[in-house]
Amino acid sequence: MKRFEIELSDAQNRMLIARLNREFYKRCSPEAFYCKIDGATTVRELEAIAKKYGFCDIIDFSAFSPYSAKKIMRILTKALYRFPRIVGRINYVGSYKGYEELLRKLGEGDPECVRALGLQHIFSTENARELGALGLEICKELWACADVSLAAFVHLAGCCNGFLFDSTDYKDYAYFDTIATLRRNEQSGFHPKGCNTFESVAYHEIGHILDAVCNFTSSEAGKKFLERYSSEEVESGLSRYALTSPDELVAEAVSEAFSNSAPRKIASEVFAKLCEIYQNN
Repeated sequence: MKRFEIELSDAQNRMLIARLNREFYKRCSPEAFYCKIDGATTVRELEAIAKKYGFCDIIDFSAFSPYSAKKIMRILTKALYRFPRIVGRINYVGSYKGYEELLRKLGEGDPECVRALGLQHIFSTENARELGALGLEICKELWACADVSLAAFVHLAGCCNGFLFDSTDYKDYAYFDTIATLRRNEQSGFHPKGCNTFESVAYHEIGHILDAVCNFTSSEAGKKFLERYSSEEVESGLSRYALTSPDELVAEAVSEAFSNSAPRKIASEVFAKLCEIYQNN
């Protein structure tokens, strides 16, 4: 997979760094936000709330029912109030197909799309086209090799990251089948304790976002911290899926910390370390 590598001027680089380091502004209590979300009756109203309060650059709930969109909004609210700086890494929220359409427009150099993502003063039109083409290439590989279900996070140069949800998983019996699978996976230890809901899958993806903000698994200190846990401890004290890679271990720990009222030792320790790094940064 090729990487997105371009040379930026000092001014462009400062703007990019500032964009990545944005912070969600808490204009009211999370309880007040939940009331606004619960009071909405259409997906357009929910999109307007997200846009007004700066949940992300672009949000598109057109593929979802109001019920599903409200779930996503509540998850975002909980995560953003706990870690306001992750907003700088969430550029698009919506469906997989919606994200691919966004990337296609970006690949065509659509100026409206570039402005919506706040890239008009950072990248040239050609840079934007390259970014869109790379994003489509990444998505094609992800959809082909991964068991993508319910939610996913696509990191695209920190500039067009996608927090994605599969709208087909919420229709008819597909949703019930998926939830039944999640419950079986939790009971078998494939996923952490308490992580058997749609929300827990989304919090797993938020774990990846938080990992990126803290530069945890990409740092030597983070790798050394995780090495304290043996494979046996991870499998019995967190999940089998956490054995896949250090970044999946972190995401599983965050999912358990958010989803379980009494998270176990590994989840508690990893989450506490992330919180410490987040605060110190």
